[in-house]
Amino acid sequence: MAKNKHDISIIVNIVFMALFIGAAVFLYMILGKNNFETLKKETKNAYEDRLQELPKTVKEEVKKTEELPPFHKYKFEYSYNIDVQGYTKNMNIVIPIPHDENEKQYISDLKITPNPSKLYNDGINTLAEFHIESIEDHNFTIKLEGSASTRTYNLKTAKLINKNLTPENDLTKYLQPEHLIESNDSMIVNIAKKIKGNTKEEIVQKIYEYAQDHIEYKPIPGALGAKRTLTEKVGKCTEFTAVMVALCRAKGIPARVVIGNIARDNGTQHAWAEVYYDEYGWVMYDPTARATVVKILDAAGKLVKTEKRYETSVDLKYILSGRNLFNQFRMNYSTGSSKNGTARVQEKVVITPIEE
Repeated sequence: MAKNKHDISIIVNIVFMALFIGAAVFLYMILGKNNFETLKKETKNAYEDRLQELPKTVKEEVKKTEELPPFHKYKFEYSYNIDVQGYTKNMNIVIPIPHDENEKQYISDLKITPNPSKLYNDGINTLAEFHIESIEDHNFTIKLEGSASTRTYNLKTAKLINKNLTPENDLTKYLQPEHLIESNDSMIVNIAKKIKGNTKEEIVQKIYEYAQDHIEYKPIPGALGAKRTLTEKVGKCTEFTAVMVALCRAKGIPARVVIGNIARDNGTQHAWAEVYYDEYGWVMYDPTARATVVKILDAAGKLVKTEKRYETSVDLKYILSGRNLFNQFRMNYSTGSSKNGTARVQEKVVITPIEE
Protein backbone atom coordinates (compact mmCIF):
# COMPACT_ATOMS: atom_id res chain seq x y z
CA MET A 1 0.00 0.00 0.00
CA ALA A 2 2.86 2.41 0.85
CA LYS A 3 4.45 1.83 -2.54
CA ASN A 4 1.11 2.51 -4.29
CA LYS A 5 0.75 5.80 -2.42
CA HIS A 6 4.31 6.69 -3.40
CA ASP A 7 3.60 5.91 -7.09
CA ILE A 8 0.33 7.91 -7.03
CA SER A 9 2.19 10.85 -5.46
CA ILE A 10 4.74 10.80 -8.27
CA ILE A 11 1.99 10.68 -10.94
CA VAL A 12 0.02 13.51 -9.32
CA ASN A 13 3.07 15.76 -9.19
CA ILE A 14 4.08 14.98 -12.78
CA VAL A 15 0.52 15.75 -13.93
CA PHE A 16 0.64 19.00 -11.94
CA MET A 17 3.81 20.04 -13.72
CA ALA A 18 2.44 19.02 -17.11
CA LEU A 19 -0.58 21.29 -16.50
CA PHE A 20 1.79 24.21 -15.89
CA ILE A 21 3.46 23.63 -19.25
CA GLY A 22 0.14 23.23 -21.06
CA ALA A 23 -1.21 26.43 -19.54
CA ALA A 24 1.95 28.29 -20.52
CA VAL A 25 1.67 27.23 -24.17
CA PHE A 26 -2.02 28.18 -24.27
CA LEU A 27 -1.40 31.64 -22.78
CA TYR A 28 1.55 32.21 -25.12
CA MET A 29 -0.89 32.00 -28.01
CA ILE A 30 -3.17 34.56 -26.35
CA LEU A 31 -0.78 36.98 -24.65
CA GLY A 32 2.07 37.12 -27.17
CA LYS A 33 5.80 36.82 -26.71
CA ASN A 34 6.54 39.63 -24.20
CA ASN A 35 3.85 38.66 -21.75
CA PHE A 36 4.77 35.03 -22.29
CA GLU A 37 8.36 35.65 -21.17
CA THR A 38 7.06 37.09 -17.89
CA LEU A 39 4.66 34.20 -17.51
CA LYS A 40 7.46 31.72 -18.28
CA LYS A 41 9.56 33.12 -15.42
CA GLU A 42 6.59 32.92 -13.07
CA THR A 43 5.80 29.38 -14.22
CA LYS A 44 9.43 28.29 -13.76
CA ASN A 45 9.47 29.79 -10.27
CA ALA A 46 6.20 28.06 -9.39
CA TYR A 47 7.58 24.79 -10.77
CA GLU A 48 10.77 25.10 -8.71
CA ASP A 49 8.81 26.08 -5.61
CA ARG A 50 6.49 23.11 -6.06
CA LEU A 51 9.50 20.80 -6.58
CA GLN A 52 11.09 22.01 -3.35
CA GLU A 53 7.91 21.23 -1.42
CA LEU A 54 7.98 17.58 -2.46
CA PRO A 55 9.41 14.84 -0.23
CA LYS A 56 13.03 14.06 -1.09
CA THR A 57 12.28 10.60 -2.55
CA VAL A 58 9.51 11.95 -4.80
CA LYS A 59 11.74 14.86 -5.85
CA GLU A 60 14.48 12.43 -6.90
CA GLU A 61 12.03 10.37 -8.95
CA VAL A 62 10.73 13.47 -10.77
CA LYS A 63 14.26 14.69 -11.60
CA LYS A 64 15.28 11.21 -12.75
CA THR A 65 12.26 11.02 -15.07
CA GLU A 66 13.18 14.39 -16.57
CA GLU A 67 16.79 13.40 -17.24
CA LEU A 68 16.34 9.87 -18.59
CA PRO A 69 16.47 9.50 -22.39
CA PRO A 70 13.03 8.56 -23.73
CA PHE A 71 12.05 5.26 -25.33
CA HIS A 72 11.40 5.25 -29.08
CA LYS A 73 9.29 2.67 -30.88
CA TYR A 74 10.17 0.81 -34.08
CA LYS A 75 8.82 -2.00 -36.22
CA PHE A 76 11.49 -4.42 -37.40
CA GLU A 77 11.60 -7.13 -40.03
CA TYR A 78 14.60 -9.42 -40.47
CA SER A 79 14.64 -11.64 -43.57
CA TYR A 80 17.19 -14.43 -44.07
CA ASN A 81 17.04 -15.78 -47.61
CA ILE A 82 18.76 -19.18 -47.83
CA ASP A 83 19.75 -20.40 -51.28
CA VAL A 84 20.78 -24.07 -51.47
CA GLN A 85 22.57 -25.25 -54.61
CA GLY A 86 23.03 -29.01 -54.89
CA TYR A 87 22.24 -31.39 -52.05
CA THR A 88 22.75 -30.89 -48.32
CA LYS A 89 22.06 -33.68 -45.87
CA ASN A 90 21.67 -31.70 -42.64
CA MET A 91 21.36 -27.95 -42.17
CA ASN A 92 21.28 -26.02 -38.90
CA ILE A 93 20.62 -22.27 -38.73
CA VAL A 94 20.71 -20.41 -35.41
CA ILE A 95 19.50 -16.81 -35.13
CA PRO A 96 19.60 -14.65 -31.96
CA ILE A 97 16.18 -13.14 -31.27
CA PRO A 98 15.66 -9.64 -29.78
CA HIS A 99 14.13 -9.95 -26.30
CA ASP A 100 13.19 -7.74 -23.35
CA GLU A 101 16.11 -5.95 -21.68
CA ASN A 102 15.13 -4.18 -18.46
CA GLU A 103 15.24 -0.39 -18.98
CA LYS A 104 16.98 -0.87 -22.36
CA GLN A 105 14.48 -2.40 -24.78
CA TYR A 106 11.08 -4.09 -24.76
CA ILE A 107 9.89 -6.39 -27.56
CA SER A 108 6.27 -7.02 -28.56
CA ASP A 109 4.25 -8.70 -31.36
CA LEU A 110 7.12 -11.07 -32.15
CA LYS A 111 6.45 -13.45 -35.04
CA ILE A 112 8.88 -16.03 -36.48
CA THR A 113 8.15 -17.71 -39.85
CA PRO A 114 8.44 -20.65 -40.25
CA ASN A 115 8.23 -21.91 -36.68
CA PRO A 116 11.73 -22.75 -35.40
CA SER A 117 12.66 -26.32 -34.56
CA LYS A 118 13.75 -25.05 -31.15
CA LEU A 119 13.51 -21.77 -29.26
CA TYR A 120 15.78 -21.57 -26.21
CA ASN A 121 17.81 -19.35 -23.89
CA ASP A 122 21.55 -19.88 -23.36
CA GLY A 123 21.69 -17.67 -20.27
CA ILE A 124 22.11 -14.30 -21.99
CA ASN A 125 20.56 -14.81 -25.44
CA THR A 126 17.26 -16.00 -26.87
CA LEU A 127 18.00 -18.22 -29.86
CA ALA A 128 15.85 -19.71 -32.63
CA GLU A 129 17.23 -22.88 -34.21
CA PHE A 130 16.06 -24.24 -37.55
CA HIS A 131 16.98 -27.82 -38.48
CA ILE A 132 16.37 -29.02 -42.04
CA GLU A 133 17.19 -32.44 -43.47
CA SER A 134 17.73 -33.55 -47.09
CA ILE A 135 17.34 -30.36 -49.07
CA GLU A 136 18.36 -29.93 -52.71
CA ASP A 137 18.35 -26.95 -55.10
CA HIS A 138 15.95 -25.00 -52.96
CA ASN A 139 15.44 -21.38 -51.90
CA PHE A 140 13.57 -20.41 -48.74
CA THR A 141 13.25 -17.46 -46.33
CA ILE A 142 13.23 -17.20 -42.55
CA LYS A 143 11.44 -14.08 -41.39
CA LEU A 144 11.47 -12.39 -38.00
CA GLU A 145 9.02 -9.54 -37.30
CA GLY A 146 8.09 -7.48 -34.26
CA SER A 147 8.14 -4.13 -32.49
CA ALA A 148 10.80 -2.70 -30.22
CA SER A 149 10.80 0.15 -27.69
CA THR A 150 14.40 1.15 -27.14
CA ARG A 151 16.44 3.99 -25.64
CA THR A 152 20.03 5.22 -25.58
CA TYR A 153 21.66 3.39 -22.67
CA ASN A 154 25.08 4.76 -21.77
CA LEU A 155 26.87 5.37 -18.46
CA LYS A 156 24.73 8.41 -17.68
CA THR A 157 21.52 6.40 -18.16
CA ALA A 158 22.85 3.52 -16.05
CA LYS A 159 23.77 5.86 -13.20
CA LEU A 160 20.26 7.34 -13.16
CA ILE A 161 18.54 3.94 -13.15
CA ASN A 162 20.75 1.53 -11.22
CA LYS A 163 21.33 2.39 -7.60
CA ASN A 164 22.12 -0.14 -4.88
CA LEU A 165 22.37 -2.81 -7.56
CA THR A 166 23.16 -6.36 -6.46
CA PRO A 167 26.38 -7.33 -8.30
CA GLU A 168 26.40 -10.40 -10.55
CA ASN A 169 28.06 -13.45 -8.98
CA ASP A 170 30.07 -15.03 -11.79
CA LEU A 171 31.74 -12.82 -14.38
CA THR A 172 34.65 -15.19 -15.05
CA LYS A 173 33.94 -15.80 -18.74
CA TYR A 174 33.92 -12.06 -19.41
CA LEU A 175 37.47 -11.79 -18.09
CA GLN A 176 38.98 -14.63 -20.11
CA PRO A 177 40.45 -14.70 -23.63
CA GLU A 178 38.40 -16.33 -26.37
CA HIS A 179 38.15 -16.55 -30.16
CA LEU A 180 38.82 -13.08 -31.66
CA ILE A 181 39.28 -11.57 -28.17
CA GLU A 182 42.91 -12.46 -27.43
CA SER A 183 43.17 -10.62 -24.14
CA ASN A 184 46.15 -12.74 -23.02
CA ASP A 185 48.27 -11.92 -26.09
CA SER A 186 51.53 -10.23 -25.07
CA MET A 187 50.97 -7.23 -27.34
CA ILE A 188 47.49 -6.61 -25.93
CA VAL A 189 48.68 -7.14 -22.35
CA ASN A 190 51.50 -4.59 -22.85
CA ILE A 191 49.12 -2.01 -24.32
CA ALA A 192 46.72 -2.56 -21.40
CA LYS A 193 49.52 -1.99 -18.87
CA LYS A 194 50.17 1.47 -20.31
CA ILE A 195 46.51 2.52 -19.95
CA LYS A 196 46.04 3.98 -16.48
CA GLY A 197 43.39 5.88 -14.54
CA ASN A 198 42.28 6.72 -11.04
CA THR A 199 38.92 4.95 -11.40
CA LYS A 200 37.42 2.17 -13.48
CA GLU A 201 35.41 4.78 -15.39
CA GLU A 202 38.60 6.64 -16.35
CA ILE A 203 40.36 3.45 -17.44
CA VAL A 204 37.39 2.31 -19.56
CA GLN A 205 37.10 5.77 -21.14
CA LYS A 206 40.82 5.67 -22.05
CA ILE A 207 40.43 2.19 -23.57
CA TYR A 208 37.47 3.51 -25.55
CA GLU A 209 39.58 6.41 -26.80
CA TYR A 210 42.50 4.09 -27.58
CA ALA A 211 40.31 2.09 -29.96
CA GLN A 212 39.13 5.34 -31.56
CA ASP A 213 42.65 6.69 -32.01
CA HIS A 214 44.41 3.53 -33.25
CA ILE A 215 41.93 2.03 -35.71
CA GLU A 216 40.86 3.47 -39.05
CA TYR A 217 37.33 2.53 -40.06
CA LYS A 218 37.32 0.30 -43.14
CA PRO A 219 34.52 -2.11 -44.16
CA ILE A 220 36.59 -5.28 -44.51
CA PRO A 221 35.19 -8.80 -45.01
CA GLY A 222 35.14 -11.26 -42.14
CA ALA A 223 36.32 -10.59 -38.59
CA LEU A 224 40.00 -9.94 -37.81
CA GLY A 225 39.92 -10.22 -34.04
CA ALA A 226 41.63 -7.89 -31.58
CA LYS A 227 45.26 -8.97 -32.24
CA ARG A 228 45.18 -8.60 -36.04
CA THR A 229 43.22 -5.36 -35.78
CA LEU A 230 45.86 -3.78 -33.53
CA THR A 231 48.53 -4.94 -35.98
CA GLU A 232 46.79 -3.84 -39.19
CA LYS A 233 45.03 -0.84 -37.55
CA VAL A 234 41.93 -1.06 -39.74
CA GLY A 235 38.49 -2.57 -39.32
CA LYS A 236 34.76 -2.13 -39.00
CA CYS A 237 32.54 -2.23 -35.90
CA THR A 238 33.46 -5.83 -35.01
CA GLU A 239 37.16 -4.91 -34.94
CA PHE A 240 36.69 -1.75 -32.84
CA THR A 241 34.58 -3.78 -30.42
CA ALA A 242 36.99 -6.74 -30.23
CA VAL A 243 39.85 -4.37 -29.36
CA MET A 244 37.89 -2.59 -26.64
CA VAL A 245 36.65 -5.83 -25.08
CA ALA A 246 40.11 -7.46 -25.21
CA LEU A 247 41.81 -4.44 -23.57
CA CYS A 248 39.15 -4.29 -20.84
CA ARG A 249 39.61 -7.99 -20.06
CA ALA A 250 43.40 -7.56 -20.06
CA LYS A 251 42.87 -4.87 -17.36
CA GLY A 252 40.67 -7.22 -15.30
CA ILE A 253 37.45 -5.41 -16.28
CA PRO A 254 34.52 -7.62 -17.39
CA ALA A 255 33.45 -6.81 -20.95
CA ARG A 256 31.58 -8.50 -23.80
CA VAL A 257 30.50 -8.10 -27.42
CA VAL A 258 26.93 -7.10 -28.30
CA ILE A 259 25.32 -7.42 -31.74
CA GLY A 260 22.15 -5.89 -33.11
CA ASN A 261 20.97 -3.27 -35.55
CA ILE A 262 21.03 0.50 -35.61
CA ALA A 263 17.39 1.62 -35.45
CA ARG A 264 17.08 3.40 -38.78
CA ASP A 265 15.60 2.50 -42.16
CA ASN A 266 18.45 0.38 -43.50
CA GLY A 267 18.79 -1.39 -40.13
CA THR A 268 22.58 -1.52 -40.35
CA GLN A 269 23.96 -4.58 -38.59
CA HIS A 270 26.23 -3.39 -35.81
CA ALA A 271 28.50 -4.53 -32.99
CA TRP A 272 29.37 -2.64 -29.83
CA ALA A 273 30.63 -3.39 -26.32
CA GLU A 274 29.21 -3.70 -22.82
CA VAL A 275 31.38 -3.13 -19.75
CA TYR A 276 30.37 -4.27 -16.26
CA TYR A 277 30.34 -1.95 -13.23
CA ASP A 278 29.40 -3.35 -9.82
CA GLU A 279 27.36 -0.21 -9.12
CA TYR A 280 25.56 0.13 -12.46
CA GLY A 281 25.55 -3.28 -14.15
CA TRP A 282 26.27 -3.68 -17.87
CA VAL A 283 26.86 -0.37 -19.63
CA MET A 284 26.94 0.18 -23.38
CA TYR A 285 29.97 1.66 -25.17
CA ASP A 286 30.08 2.05 -28.95
CA PRO A 287 33.78 2.38 -29.84
CA THR A 288 33.00 2.76 -33.56
CA ALA A 289 31.26 6.09 -32.89
CA ARG A 290 33.47 8.90 -34.08
CA ALA A 291 34.67 11.61 -31.73
CA THR A 292 33.29 15.15 -31.90
CA VAL A 293 35.95 17.83 -32.40
CA VAL A 294 35.22 20.80 -30.12
CA LYS A 295 36.71 24.28 -30.60
CA ILE A 296 37.95 25.96 -27.38
CA LEU A 297 37.79 29.77 -27.58
CA ASP A 298 39.14 32.46 -25.25
CA ALA A 299 37.12 35.41 -23.90
CA ALA A 300 37.80 37.40 -27.08
CA GLY A 301 36.53 34.56 -29.26
CA LYS A 302 40.00 33.54 -30.46
CA LEU A 303 40.63 29.85 -31.07
CA VAL A 304 42.82 28.44 -28.29
CA LYS A 305 42.80 24.76 -29.23
CA THR A 306 40.66 21.95 -30.55
CA GLU A 307 40.08 18.72 -28.69
CA LYS A 308 38.17 15.49 -29.12
CA ARG A 309 35.14 14.87 -26.94
CA TYR A 310 34.08 11.26 -26.71
CA GLU A 311 30.65 10.06 -25.67
CA THR A 312 30.16 6.54 -24.31
CA SER A 313 27.60 6.11 -27.06
CA VAL A 314 26.32 8.35 -29.79
CA ASP A 315 22.66 9.28 -29.62
CA LEU A 316 21.60 6.36 -31.76
CA LYS A 317 19.05 3.74 -30.83
CA TYR A 318 19.97 0.09 -31.17
CA ILE A 319 17.83 -3.04 -31.33
CA LEU A 320 19.87 -5.58 -29.41
CA SER A 321 19.88 -9.18 -30.66
CA GLY A 322 22.69 -11.07 -28.94
CA ARG A 323 25.65 -10.95 -26.56
CA ASN A 324 29.12 -12.46 -26.80
CA LEU A 325 28.40 -13.19 -30.48
CA PHE A 326 30.00 -11.74 -33.58
CA ASN A 327 27.26 -12.68 -36.08
CA GLN A 328 23.53 -12.19 -36.49
CA PHE A 329 23.18 -15.80 -37.59
CA ARG A 330 25.15 -19.05 -37.66
CA MET A 331 24.69 -21.68 -40.34
CA ASN A 332 26.22 -25.18 -40.49
CA TYR A 333 25.45 -27.88 -43.02
CA SER A 334 26.79 -31.25 -44.18
CA THR A 335 26.71 -32.40 -47.79
CA GLY A 336 25.77 -35.76 -49.27
CA SER A 337 28.37 -38.07 -50.81
CA SER A 338 26.82 -38.21 -54.28
CA LYS A 339 26.14 -34.53 -54.93
CA ASN A 340 27.83 -31.97 -52.74
CA GLY A 341 25.87 -28.81 -52.13
CA THR A 342 26.44 -25.22 -51.04
CA ALA A 343 24.24 -22.82 -49.12
CA ARG A 344 24.31 -19.05 -48.91
CA VAL A 345 22.41 -16.61 -46.70
CA GLN A 346 21.38 -13.11 -47.70
CA GLU A 347 20.19 -10.96 -44.82
CA LYS A 348 17.85 -7.99 -45.19
CA VAL A 349 16.70 -5.76 -42.33
CA VAL A 350 14.01 -3.08 -42.43
CA ILE A 351 13.40 -0.89 -39.36
CA THR A 352 10.58 1.66 -39.38
CA PRO A 353 9.85 4.27 -36.69
CA ILE A 354 6.37 4.04 -35.15
CA GLU A 355 4.67 7.41 -34.85
CA GLU A 356 3.60 8.12 -31.27
